[in-house]
Amino acid sequence: MALTWSGRRQLIYYGVGIVVLIMLVWVTWALFFNVPPTCFDGKQDGNEQGIDCGGSCALLCADTAHDPVALWARAFQTGPTSYTAAAYIQNNNVGAGAKNVAYSFQLFDANNNLVIERDGVVDLPPINTIPIIEPNIMVGNRTVAHTQFAFSSTPPAVWNKVPAGDIPALHMTQQNLSTDASRLDALLVNDTLQDAGQVTVEAVLFDAEGVARAASKSLIATVPAKSSVPVVFTWQGGVPNIVRAEITIVPSF
Repeated sequence: MALTWSGRRQLIYYGVGIVVLIMLVWVTWALFFNVPPTCFDGKQDGNEQGIDCGGSCALLCADTAHDPVALWARAFQTGPTSYTAAAYIQNNNVGAGAKNVAYSFQLFDANNNLVIERDGVVDLPPINTIPIIEPNIMVGNRTVAHTQFAFSSTPPAVWNKVPAGDIPALHMTQQNLSTDASRLDALLVNDTLQDAGQVTVEAVLFDAEGVARAASKSLIATVPAKSSVPVVFTWQGGVPNIVRAEITIVPSF
């Protein structure tokens, strides 16, 4: 039996209504139930190795991040009552850095009595070896015999991947150490097209046996693009038996 015109029109209306309803259901599902995974949604999804960490997320999962390792720690007398403490830190998290990491230097006398403790906070950039240097530690009439360095576990370090483009490409050149190791000169070079700000440059002097004998650091506010900045370290009176100076650029990130 053939449909009347009014029946056909009603059927068309029903069809259009069903199509519109299907589209509304699909849009609602897409908006509320098919949300793509992100690194900030509070759940493990996508290629994440944990909740909002690992995989394509910048945050490293706590169970896969490696604790930084102190390779050595020493204190160097710089005056009758003052010392500079230094440590070399190894960052085994390739391409990752951690901000605001708490640490402490403990300086002891020959009887293993604590002379002084110096606390600090440091950013650990994505480079393999990072010096940490604490100058001007006043000890009165005490004598420091050995030094310990440790990172605080509270709060724990939080490691994030740092894109290579976020680290300024800087290098040192024209490094020159005076014969008595009282002065170390070098040029900090920025070959990029962008200014580099808040760059810490740290120098450590080593003897023939590879033992650190002195350390110093300098903060460079800005290294302009396509230019260089002279850096000078001095040690009053010089340091005997020095055969090598090592300068490390510690960039901000």
